[in-house]
Amino acid sequence: MSSIPAAVTTRDFLCGYRLRFTITSALMLSAELRIGRRIGIVLQPGDDVLQSISDACVAHDIRQGFIPVFVGAFRAARFIASHSPIDDQETPLKEVVDIAYAEGLGSGSVTWDAAAQRHQIHVHLVAGVKDAAAAGFAGHLLSATTHYVAEVVIDEVIDPQMVRVADPDAFGIENLRFIPRE
Repeated sequence: MSSIPAAVTTRDFLCGYRLRFTITSALMLSAELRIGRRIGIVLQPGDDVLQSISDACVAHDIRQGFIPVFVGAFRAARFIASHSPIDDQETPLKEVVDIAYAEGLGSGSVTWDAAAQRHQIHVHLVAGVKDAAAAGFAGHLLSATTHYVAEVVIDEVIDPQMVRVADPDAFGIENLRFIPRE
């Protein structure tokens, strides 16, 4: 089995940065991550999930990282998803779904929005609604409130810088990009 050697190239993105990155396929970007600290967060009943994650990042002076563990019970959750079949599988979902009393898991990332001076918490959640025989919903989390408990782990990324940039190839959705620190 032959392997395709990775090519190194430079490409401009809409964020105005000139990036050097490794292309390992025609569609995928990758970067070696220098990992810092790992923190654990236990959210209590009634906690605002996304705000609590941001507050923990501020308390521990973490600007960016990945969320490999995100599990819990949610009194309410709102995310981009769908209640019914959709006509076009290619375009992003536009519907907002609200669920109540669900348990689920997910993962995501934390980036720093320098212009707004705030964290951007990006989490995808898969959750089963308890009183609907665990009917499942999945999507990009917009907000949530902890029911019993939620547990989160954040792995700090020291380098490269992580930013979200509107990607015209993904219908304008802000996708993650890596910028080497100088």
